[in-house]
Amino acid sequence: MKRLSFLLLIGGFAASLLAQSANVPLDYWGYSFLDRLYSKGLFTCVAWQERPLSRNQIAAAIEEISQKHRAQPSLLSKTDQRLFAQLQGDFADELQPGQAPITSERHIYSHQEASSRFHVDLYGRFSVISNRGGQFQPAQLLSETTLGGILRGHLGSTIGFYADAQNALTRGEKDVQEADENFDVSKGSPVTISGPNLFRDRALAYFIWEKPWLRIQAGRDEIDWGPGSHSGLALTRNMPPADMLRLASRFKRFSLSSAHIFLRSPLGAKYLAAHRIDISITSNLLFGAGETVIYGLRDIEPAYLNPLMLYHVAEHHLGDRDNNTLFFNLTARPFPGLKLYGEYFIDDMTSTKSLTRYFGNKFAFLGGAYWVDPCGIDNLDLRLEYARVEPFVYAHDDSINIYNNYDKTIGHWLGPNSDSAFLLAAYQAGRDFRIEATLERIRKGAGDASTRARPDQGESKYFLAGTVEEKHLAGIRLQNQIRRDLFVAVAYTYANTKNVLRQPGRNSRDHLARFECYLNY
Repeated sequence: MKRLSFLLLIGGFAASLLAQSANVPLDYWGYSFLDRLYSKGLFTCVAWQERPLSRNQIAAAIEEISQKHRAQPSLLSKTDQRLFAQLQGDFADELQPGQAPITSERHIYSHQEASSRFHVDLYGRFSVISNRGGQFQPAQLLSETTLGGILRGHLGSTIGFYADAQNALTRGEKDVQEADENFDVSKGSPVTISGPNLFRDRALAYFIWEKPWLRIQAGRDEIDWGPGSHSGLALTRNMPPADMLRLASRFKRFSLSSAHIFLRSPLGAKYLAAHRIDISITSNLLFGAGETVIYGLRDIEPAYLNPLMLYHVAEHHLGDRDNNTLFFNLTARPFPGLKLYGEYFIDDMTSTKSLTRYFGNKFAFLGGAYWVDPCGIDNLDLRLEYARVEPFVYAHDDSINIYNNYDKTIGHWLGPNSDSAFLLAAYQAGRDFRIEATLERIRKGAGDASTRARPDQGESKYFLAGTVEEKHLAGIRLQNQIRRDLFVAVAYTYANTKNVLRQPGRNSRDHLARFECYLNY
């Protein structure tokens, strides 16, 4: 009841104020393109390691890119210019006069009255998935159909709102039964069954009040913090959407952000509080640091609602019973076209024990390099990223404090005792056609966040202990934009796996193919 009252209070507060700039969804195509331009040094953004970005933030980036491009047209290739024109069209509402896009974004319906405006978009995605090989006996052939709608707009000049609801139908699963219907939080997001069909729904909905010095968001949304592309370590898109209260105060050289998130657990009330500071040390060096803390089975703690409070200190004063973590981010552009980035995540640490062997010293790290137009080859991108998660990271001796939401890890999808090396080469042949080739090695040792918080015996940890599942993946993906916001893609991945599901001697070679069509109108 207290949780409901809190949400109503926050919702009423947001509704009485108002905002004008919704967030840009995490799956928006423009993020990868903007990352390319950011790596070339065409704009600065102190909150670049904190996603989703608001529409106003991206509009500000577009205006900075426009100014630099007008001063030096050679900064953008012809392909970049065409993609940039499409990006401008998507943010026509936010751009200043004189930044008129070539072709504005399309909407199924728009309405404007005085200083208020809203848009309605419909979208759909159809996929055919074919999986064959040792892990798929018999071969698997699935179809996924997703339909959804988006409502986005603002009331007056200060309140913004956003709602996105979708339902996904999966057909082709073998032996679907009514018992597969799921509303058990411990088994993941809800699944409903109708005959041979599986339905999964998802919704985002929030209000925003925004001023130049403060931004308040209340409602259900996604969150993804950190510089990583393949994933992150602290808060990632691997976590299902959740109800949250977010605050942000941004200045030219630094940004302060916080989030208080309501998690789903079969054990009862569970929350995550997070805050971070990002500092633009120079125009080419961005540093960030922050904390998270998971707690539950009690009322909301005012100390964790306070965005300026050090959670490490607050946790001690609240009985040292919660799961507090610390992280650091760094993004550097040593020269235009090259971006280096890293993240370091500390779950627990003590200086009185071995930093490398004691199980209580739990950390993860990620490093990557992104090279745009390497050796002068226009429209080519190369990315290398490595992540390592030590044993027992994200776990906790109190099960309510495990680092997950539903059954998904809030941090890196690898989970503890694992690592991944990822290589991507992508070529953009004109505005509409893109080809990507990937190589990846994934190693996963014993244990996960929900089952093991310490060794079975003793106090020593060993990276990749136990039977190790090792995957080698090679993939290719072709995507074509047939017309604006109508995409067709085909992808193929070859997977060679040793010790499938960490079962000794169980090896498999698999062929994974996917066809996808996506439309946003």
